[in-house]
This record gives sequence, C-alpha cells and structure tokens, in this order.
Amino acid sequence: MAEQVQKKGALVNYGKFAHRVLHNYVQPILKYFEDLSPYLRKSDLSLNIGAYVSAMLLSTVIVFVSVFGILVFFYPILSTFSIFQTVQYFMFTVIASLLAMLITFFVFWLYPSFKTSERKRKIEEGLPAAVDTMATIAGTGVPPAVIFWSLVEYRRHGEISREAEKILNDLELFGLDLVAALQRAALRSPSPSLSEMLWKMIATIRTGGDLKDYLYIEGTKLRERERRKIEASIDSLGMIAEIYITALILAPVFVIIMTSIMGLMGSSTGTLLVVQQVTVYIGLPVGYAIILIMIDQVQPKV
Repeated sequence: MAEQVQKKGALVNYGKFAHRVLHNYVQPILKYFEDLSPYLRKSDLSLNIGAYVSAMLLSTVIVFVSVFGILVFFYPILSTFSIFQTVQYFMFTVIASLLAMLITFFVFWLYPSFKTSERKRKIEEGLPAAVDTMATIAGTGVPPAVIFWSLVEYRRHGEISREAEKILNDLELFGLDLVAALQRAALRSPSPSLSEMLWKMIATIRTGGDLKDYLYIEGTKLRERERRKIEASIDSLGMIAEIYITALILAPVFVIIMTSIMGLMGSSTGTLLVVQQVTVYIGLPVGYAIILIMIDQVQPKV
C-alpha cells in the first residue's frame, strides 16, 4: 500500500509540474481528450484532465528527444555497418523517435482505462466479503457513517476501503450529507456492482428502510453470484485441460510419429525435419503460452 501511494504521489507531482509548464498549450486542446475524463475519475489517479494531458504531452516530447539523442550519439558506431549509411540512418533515427513517441502517447492514453479495469476487478472480487462486514456492523445499530469507517480502519478490503475512504472524506471534509456522498461514490465507482449497491443503499435510506436487512440480502446475492462464477471457472478450466491434452500432448506425439513413418517410407527427410522442428520449437511454446493466458483469464482470483 505504501509503495502504491508513493508511485501515485510521483505521478501527481509530475502531472502538476507538466501542467505548470504546458498549461497555455494544453488548455485549447483539452476538448479532444474528454473521453479520458471518466477513466481518470474512476481510476483513482488523483489528476484532473488538464494535468494528465500535460504529463502525456511532456512525456512524448521527452521520449522523442531522448531516443533521437541516443541514436545520434551512437551514430559513429552504427554507421560502420553497411546498412546504416548517412541518409538511411537519419531516416531510421527519425522514424524510431516518432515510433517511440507514438508508443508513449498510446500508453498514456490507455493507462487510465487499464487502471479502471484493474480496480473494477479488485472491487468486484472483494465486494462479497466487504458487504458481509458492512452487514455485521450495521446489525449493531451504529450510524451508517460508522459502517464505512469499518471498511477503512484496517484496510482489509483493498480498493473498496479506498472507495469508503472517499465517502468519509466527502462527509467530513466537504460537509456533504450521507446521501450526497453515496451518490458521488456511485457515480465515480469503476465497479457496476458497487455502484448498484450504493444506489440501493440510497433508496433504503430515503425510504426509511433497514440497512442491516438490505446488506444481509445483498451479501447473500453476491455470494451466490460468486459461487456461480467459480463453478463457471471450474468448467472452463476443465475444457482448457482437455484442449491441453489434445493439442499439446497427443497432437505433437502424433505429428512426430507420422513424420517418422513417412521418413521411413521414403518421403523427403528435409521437409519432415522442418515440420518436426516447427512443431517442437515453435508450436509447443506458443501453445503453452496460449494455455497459460487462458488459465489466467478464467481461474478464480483470490
């Protein structure tokens, strides 16, 4: 947690510095980056759109200048190769610098959506346990604000604790009432499940309902949903195991046996050797990588 805070602080300071440097240039073009605003709000990066775009543009310029300078510095060494003549090397330097700049731009463009997706996953994984905690605390008859304190105090619920902390900040620092704070939290949450739960809490509070009963019911629903997801993951893992056995154990053995038999029958050994090498040195590693990615995508996250 401390490392995350330190990284976030470095990014915020860099964004503020970039905004001070590029404010006059960035302000007229912010309308082209409005699509980033929802992701910035939900990703918890603590930067407004102006500061983030400033950091993005400053970074692209720094990367372009750095790559261009490094390649120019190494020109005396690389120019000794016949493929790097003066004109060709200059074109290579410009293209490589522009490519690095574009990659930097798109990394900054995609980073908020990546962070939003990551926070969404973590929130939805921890929501059943967090709702059970909230229901238990609500059952003691304490005020609703104390329910969110229970999530913040020990930070056992990760990103949900962070969302609860924002709700408490709205209540204590900005003086909002509970309904307004929950509305803001529901709008900025990256998780549809958490947003839905907060809206239902608002409805329960407004109608004078019992939060304890609602949270117990919601916790039961979330646990049932989690159980179904785990069952679906287990079924998917079984299917992946069958694919693994068929494609990465039986198929390579079949290819090796068949090519060996064809070689004994007089077929071109060179071609058969290439088929075997491609199967063993390319097909199997690629297949193993695909299987690992599939397992990572479907296995239940703890």
